[in-house]
Amino acid sequence: MLLTICLILALILLLATVTFYFWGSKSLLPPEKLSEIIEYAKTNLDSKEKTQTVFTVMTCNIGYLSGMSNNRPVREKKTFFNSNMESFIQTLNEVKPDFIGFQEIDFHSNRSYFVDQLKEIAEKGNFQYGAKAVNWDKRYVPFPFGLPSVHFGEIQSGQAVLSRYPILSSDRIAFEKPSNNFSIYNAFYLDRLAQVVKIRIGIQPIVIINIHLEAFNTKTRECQAMEVLKIYHSYCENYPVLIIGDFNSVPPDAYAKKDFVDEPETDYSKDSTLSYFLNEKTLNLAEREYLTFPADHPTRKLDYVFYNHEKIKLEKVFTLSSRSSDHFPLVMRFTFKEESK
Repeated sequence: MLLTICLILALILLLATVTFYFWGSKSLLPPEKLSEIIEYAKTNLDSKEKTQTVFTVMTCNIGYLSGMSNNRPVREKKTFFNSNMESFIQTLNEVKPDFIGFQEIDFHSNRSYFVDQLKEIAEKGNFQYGAKAVNWDKRYVPFPFGLPSVHFGEIQSGQAVLSRYPILSSDRIAFEKPSNNFSIYNAFYLDRLAQVVKIRIGIQPIVIINIHLEAFNTKTRECQAMEVLKIYHSYCENYPVLIIGDFNSVPPDAYAKKDFVDEPETDYSKDSTLSYFLNEKTLNLAEREYLTFPADHPTRKLDYVFYNHEKIKLEKVFTLSSRSSDHFPLVMRFTFKEESK
């Protein structure tokens, strides 16, 4: 009798697990909604577009505005997210970037109270054009591990670009997931993307490649880096190109400096991701000294801006202290070289 009861309970548990697997890992958006170009309210850009010569780009892993609680088993109140949004908008309005590349920005997620963060930032920051690339679209994500009250639950999140200039195209390029992950893990895991956005500045198109590379598997991250360079080479002869985002990797010399402690699942000493970009002759790194993570006490650089120096000239680069995310935003000011105009 006891054996029968145990078998019935085991069968019920198995059926519940299988049901949850197929229900929770289901995507809610149709494929055509995973990448979109959006036009927000009109802004007074025409006169500026004719006279501006210096442009500002920002890259920011916004961590869905969760501050240092990002990915931790806590459930912050909505007022916490509202405060972080206002703080971020204040910083944004002080810097006034022309383009922003976001990683980990929520479009419609339980963890951030279903606020469309891209829309709110665009409207409060006076951006007319946006492009979004969804990389996490699940009915229910049971992470962080712990009580259901701290789970992400329903999630629509990803990468995005905001621009004060017209966006001509936006392509979402998904990379392979780590092959050594369990299938059930990958079913709930986010897609790692390159978001390729072409923007028109007067008669000058520029290409921004916004990336968020694999965080936990070095071999996979290195393969993704090589894919990004292939994308770059398809544009760099004809366009000024910026590669921006969260590379989840440190410069080759950073490990020797011993100025940070490895995360348990990450050994940066065996990581060649950054070397691929640093060894590309047509690319320059905007800077390598500014640390960007974690925001409460930065010990490593994970966020970068690379640019093709044959068409773009660096004017200034700096980071911004921020309490809205666990990463510091990175800002670069640049001009176009004469031959690229």
